[in-house]
Amino acid sequence: MYECFIGLDIGTSSVRAVMFDNKGFQIGIESIEYSIISDTDGWAELDPELIFNSSLKVIKDCIGKSESGKSCIAGIGISCQMHSLMAVDSEGTPLTRLITWMDTRADKEAKLISERFNAEDLYFRTGCRVQHPMYPLSKLLWLKNNAPDIFKKAYKFITIKEYIIYKLYNQFVVDYTLASSQGYCNVYSHQWDRDMVEGILDLSTDRFSDIVECTYALKGMKPEYAGAMGIDADTPVIIGSGDGIMANLGCGVYDDTSMSSTIGTSGAIRISADKPLLDPQQRTWCYSFTEDLWVSGGAINNGGIVLKWLKEQFRDQFEHDAGLYNESIYKLFDRFADEIKPGSDGLIFLPYLTGERSPDWNAGVRGMMYGLGLSHGRKHIIRAAMEGIMYRMYSVYEVISGLRDSAVHIRANGGYAKSDVWLKMQADIFNKEILVSGVEEASALGAAYLCMLALGEVRDIKKLLPGMQPKKVIAPSPENHEIYAKAYKSAKELYQNVTQGMLK
Repeated sequence: MYECFIGLDIGTSSVRAVMFDNKGFQIGIESIEYSIISDTDGWAELDPELIFNSSLKVIKDCIGKSESGKSCIAGIGISCQMHSLMAVDSEGTPLTRLITWMDTRADKEAKLISERFNAEDLYFRTGCRVQHPMYPLSKLLWLKNNAPDIFKKAYKFITIKEYIIYKLYNQFVVDYTLASSQGYCNVYSHQWDRDMVEGILDLSTDRFSDIVECTYALKGMKPEYAGAMGIDADTPVIIGSGDGIMANLGCGVYDDTSMSSTIGTSGAIRISADKPLLDPQQRTWCYSFTEDLWVSGGAINNGGIVLKWLKEQFRDQFEHDAGLYNESIYKLFDRFADEIKPGSDGLIFLPYLTGERSPDWNAGVRGMMYGLGLSHGRKHIIRAAMEGIMYRMYSVYEVISGLRDSAVHIRANGGYAKSDVWLKMQADIFNKEILVSGVEEASALGAAYLCMLALGEVRDIKKLLPGMQPKKVIAPSPENHEIYAKAYKSAKELYQNVTQGMLK
């Protein structure tokens, strides 16, 4: 009987269990969506217990729908959203909801860290631009200042992956990447930065989980939870890494010949290297992956979430039109965008609906449309939004490309890789060929691949599985690139004018 591996991908908007064979080809998937809780302006939380129960269910359903059932499952690897934070007591009971990367409540604390401490020094120690409220460092300071009872009572401050692992195994452990992306872990030593934790938060490092390698095998699963997932309690489960890093691995980016491009809810450009690559201007981040591999990159806040927002604003109209074509609203968006010329007839959409991360790190900036006239319709707005998101991706690409000299391939993965229209925009804007990943669930494949590596199914992390090979290549158009180069320049100037309060 052939062996299968499951990648559990715990995201911001859903959790997925994806089953792969040992060649990396997807043979099953189950997912459950959940919603961000935003009771207060700037807050963006999730229910940790809902995510835990959903994780068990998708694994059970994925196995239940396979032909061989649990008998073919060789192991499970975990991919997880990054920069999450929650407080738990000594029994592992939540004292807070899960605070996500989208939460900006700690903007004041982030600025305070920048004012009171040497932000440049913190960046070069951690690889994180900690003066942005995305990072849990500032959120911990917010808890200390605004919820002192919880801050004092908390036994551990953990991520959602750690919460799930504790419930399953009764141990507090965290992988290199999730630890590194919190903002208070040393990017070189792979350990909590004691000076930062004590100096900024007045905490001891034992308030955080033990840091382990991404191939760490979890043992001693509670039988009741194994039963709930439909697996044996001794089924190997590998701790894995962060979802972005897993996407890198899943689409075959492991050295300096390639970079990955991902757009899901947000977006990111990432590269892998055998040493930390840090930007003198602090526009990027760098996280630990293994003892001798790091991932550097830049992430934008506003990817698919912008199209989701547009869908919600005009749902009735879009649902009607999508019904006429018997396709999804997002396929309809592709159809509409493809009917408009590159550059959207001068319409510029700045997609900063939730502020921005790389490369500008401006949590307070907001979106706008510029150049709107009577000749523009909703099809223009759709295309301009897609172009605006891709301009932001290109701004990250420009910075990342400056971190090293080698020419690279761009490997596309994530939800946008299903859109030929969007991929063509990227090829034209970047003026580079785009290699489209052969697997849609790259993060889950990365987690499954790590499981294969940990269990000896794969011997070399640099060996691409057949399922990781690109399925197609999108070539750029020089004529379209010329149009986009001018539009990108206009979008950059517009952003600068808006942020300076001097809109022309």
